[in-house]
Amino acid sequence: MGLRLVGPVRQRARKAPFVVVLIGLVGSGLVGLIFLSTLLQGQAFAISDLKREAALLEAQSAELAVTVNDLQSPAAIAERALDEGMVPNTNPVFLRLADGKVIGKPVPAEAGTNVRRVD
Repeated sequence: MGLRLVGPVRQRARKAPFVVVLIGLVGSGLVGLIFLSTLLQGQAFAISDLKREAALLEAQSAELAVTVNDLQSPAAIAERALDEGMVPNTNPVFLRLADGKVIGKPVPAEAGTNVRRVD
């Protein structure tokens, strides 16, 4: 047999760098998952606190709405007007908007006449 040409010898790849890179990727992936989990857990607590605060503010808003409705009632307004020294007018005068005519005779109200307190 004669001589024949042999192809170049392939070098085997070393396994150590591949294993190090693979372990590095897996390790960094696990660290990233732990970080992400911790971040989401913190945000869940923040959402829980904000929901609790929103519920308290909603209750406070409802309470304030009831207080405003009580203060806007005609009886409460009349009570405050009497406390400020205003007197009710027993002779109201009306203005007809269609033609601007004054209906009734304007008479100034006097203190101490027809003053009733509603309790």
